[in-house]
Amino acid sequence: MNTKKYLIITLCSVILASCDLYREDYTEIAEEDFPKTENDLKLAVNALMYEFGTGYWDGEAIYGANYRGYQVMSDMTTDVLWSCWGWESDVLYYQQWQDNNTSSISGYFYDAFAHYQFLSKARNVIRRIEASSAPDEAKKHYSAEAHALRGWMGLYLYDNFGPVPVATDAQLNDPLTFNYIGRLTEEQYDSVMTEDLTYAIENLPEYAPRGRMTKGIAMTLLLKYRMMQGRFKDAEQLCRDIIALGVYSLQPNYSDVFDITKKDNNEIILCVPANSSSSWTANYMIAEILPADMPWAEKSTGWGGYVMPWAFYDTFKASDKRLQCVYTSYTTASGRNMDKTNSAQLSYGALPLKYGVDPDMTGDQAGNDLIIYRYSDVLLSLAECIARNSGVNSEAEGYLNQVRRRAGLGDIIGYNTNDFLTAILEERGHEFYLEGLRRQDLIRFGKYAEYANNRIKAANAAGGNYYTVTNVHNRYPIPQAFIDESKSAITQNPGY
Repeated sequence: MNTKKYLIITLCSVILASCDLYREDYTEIAEEDFPKTENDLKLAVNALMYEFGTGYWDGEAIYGANYRGYQVMSDMTTDVLWSCWGWESDVLYYQQWQDNNTSSISGYFYDAFAHYQFLSKARNVIRRIEASSAPDEAKKHYSAEAHALRGWMGLYLYDNFGPVPVATDAQLNDPLTFNYIGRLTEEQYDSVMTEDLTYAIENLPEYAPRGRMTKGIAMTLLLKYRMMQGRFKDAEQLCRDIIALGVYSLQPNYSDVFDITKKDNNEIILCVPANSSSSWTANYMIAEILPADMPWAEKSTGWGGYVMPWAFYDTFKASDKRLQCVYTSYTTASGRNMDKTNSAQLSYGALPLKYGVDPDMTGDQAGNDLIIYRYSDVLLSLAECIARNSGVNSEAEGYLNQVRRRAGLGDIIGYNTNDFLTAILEERGHEFYLEGLRRQDLIRFGKYAEYANNRIKAANAAGGNYYTVTNVHNRYPIPQAFIDESKSAITQNPGY
């Protein structure tokens, strides 16, 4: 036997016998290693922001511009938004969904409800931040951001479905034990939401770079939640607190709010920052509305789908400046004039192109930030709360008329409470079309099913075959797959 070869084999045997060899795993981060530094905390919170994106085709993006997106799905079930494509838009527009719906809408409900797992993910991030060795001030700040994000997702879920399952810390401490977790009660869910958003309000700054959480954002999230609950006295105080911050004000011109050159305007409370160069962060809302032959930006592409139904368009006064963002006709590049008489899209409704032109829009991707909440909502909410809590007075009229004056409309003075609230609901529709607020507004005013049935009645008179709906549809059905998976610990919403 070759002596040299024998020595090498023997040496290798000794080495292998004297130590254990392990493959290094670079795909996982040990809890004891992350997060440690302030930058680690920021990265952990940044990861939570992923699901609040605008990414178009992925159900994980709750602000996508397709039917899965929160703003589109919400407004499409009301009188302010429709699509000339039909398909799922008709199911939404006429509220023709059931718990066993066989259309693609059932998949949209599934994607939406699946976000309840975010609440556990965010809670784990908060706990890791609290256990981190990073500086205390950094821990407090990023924990507050995570609390705000958890409250934001909690609001989204509550709006769509009501209370959802939320794992306890004890259950999170034992992830290998399988638990069938049911939905929280209204009281339990309120405790979670209040704790998250109160902590965020107390510990977030008043100012922050665009896209980061602030005190005003957390206060507005809690405000929207209280309005959904009908807790108008709490909501009134939150409105006053937001105004007292002195951070926000109305833009002089309505269109300025959505102008890409004015992204940091101080009417915006919460937005999803957009970037036209990235498919995950681009604003696709413009492309969904823009006709393919309508000149817009140099390299833009339109899909020609969404419209503001003519019945809703006709509720505006002709002098309303907000109509400057709504197109009833356009001229193609070849010089042809298009209107409701020769355009399939315009035959359904006008074009709500409230997001202005992005010169760098390429294809279907624009860089206009997607606006979630803004200051005019706070003013109109305060006017509504005062009327509900104390009756109409000059203060309530003043908040409503601030918004109306910007739109070029006259003041409303001397209305009784019922007429004033009716005016508030109409004003909110005109102010916030395409922003996803109409559904909850109609629910709060007891008009959601009524308005849907008005549309259904008109459609059936023209040969449609839609069933009438009830207040059961104020909440979406819980997808049966989640009920089955939980062994019925997750219960269905009443009426489905």
